Amino acid sequence: MPEPTLPEPGPDETLDSIGTAGVRVLQRRTGYRFTLDAVLLAHFAATERVGESGRMLELGAGSGVVSFLLVKQFGLGPVDALELQPAVHARLMRAVVLNGCEARVTPLLGDLRRIRELVSGGQYAHVVSNPPFRLADAGVRSPDDERAVSKSEVACDAPSVVAAARYALMPGGGVSLVYPAARVAEVLGLLTQAKLHPTVLRFVHARVGAPATRFLVHALRDRDRGLAVRPPLIVHGEGPGGYASEVAALMDPPLSEKP
Repeated sequence: MPEPTLPEPGPDETLDSIGTAGVRVLQRRTGYRFTLDAVLLAHFAATERVGESGRMLELGAGSGVVSFLLVKQFGLGPVDALELQPAVHARLMRAVVLNGCEARVTPLLGDLRRIRELVSGGQYAHVVSNPPFRLADAGVRSPDDERAVSKSEVACDAPSVVAAARYALMPGGGVSLVYPAARVAEVLGLLTQAKLHPTVLRFVHARVGAPATRFLVHALRDRDRGLAVRPPLIVHGEGPGGYASEVAALMDPPLSEKP
């Protein structure tokens, strides 16, 4: 039988690779493009989960980087990948075929603020999200709608992400998030209010001695086991591609974007 024809990038698209397991995604040249945050989140979610085996949900999947890394590089899943924007969702569907993940990644089209209309509550062992970071009224909104929705809280905000995770998780299930370091108090407060108890916190620094730019947090639904603060995650160093060894080990080829 002839080999199936794999999706190819369109005129305004690029085909990009990330990670050590051959993950490939389709992205608009002028739209929002994934960053190192997605790689760090997938690794964090895979390593910090404790007994949370089962179906996973990604909120705001975008090009699908986190979902594909979870199943291909870290052997987890299956994953339901929820994306709001139809054009981005269409690229995600093509990337599922491109990565041979038809049985492991299921794209869902919809708004996480209406999560109750999209999935059954309490069915996921683990929820992950690399949500829009920028407050809706902070700075100048991008004139490109795809970039604006992906980067700014114009279509969802942190309370919406936390509420969706709470609804989707089974009792004892975990949620893993990445946010700017400046929002750590806000996000930890939202999680605690929703009885998603933070158990692991790790700050991300561009270089040794530099201020934190991001934080990664893992929380459990209805189970308070205390909070462990991990050593800082340093991105840049003397490893391959100019990365610190921990980050360099996650990527082949290296990613040029900085956190």
